[in-house]
Amino acid sequence: MSIARPGKPRFKGPFKSFSVAVQSNREKGTESRLIVYSQGSRSKVIEFLWLKFLWDELSKQEFELFLALPEILNSEMKFATLRAVLLMGKKKVRQRLNWYEDLILGESSSRKRYLGFLRLDVEIYEFQRSLPKVPKFSGWIRSSSSVGSKKPRGSSFLEPLAILENDYEDEIFDWYNLLTVGEIGQFPSGTQKSP
Repeated sequence: MSIARPGKPRFKGPFKSFSVAVQSNREKGTESRLIVYSQGSRSKVIEFLWLKFLWDELSKQEFELFLALPEILNSEMKFATLRAVLLMGKKKVRQRLNWYEDLILGESSSRKRYLGFLRLDVEIYEFQRSLPKVPKFSGWIRSSSSVGSKKPRGSSFLEPLAILENDYEDEIFDWYNLLTVGEIGQFPSGTQKSP
């Protein structure tokens, strides 16, 4: 773990990099970030970490990166898988996930795919940077219109477009239920019922 941002990775050849914020301290004005150097794109690194999580063990720094990536936490399927693993263990969830991925998506998070990613060089370093100073608010306001007191109080023209959370509940595919309970509803003829 290093404090200064490293300039380049230890592996040879061309590389790509990206960084992710993991912690910020407004009082000290600092932010901890992880910088990732890899031979592949960000999406390849995410896929590698996902497959390694399913089939192996992530290092402490890999796990910190894994949980900081919005692509992991904002994916309904990946987040449901993480929750299911906490409840049922990795082996059973992985078996169900691969079966349903194959059935629904046509490609699974198989061990064979994971083994193909082991050739990908990935290096992760932690560094700190200073946050830009936030200008202090003096409390002075130019006029009352700048705080919106003169705006009409009528309904917004966007109001009819507001969608309630449960409006389309029937349309949402429930990966968590699928991975923990193991039911998908009606199957086409000729397919097995469940893993």
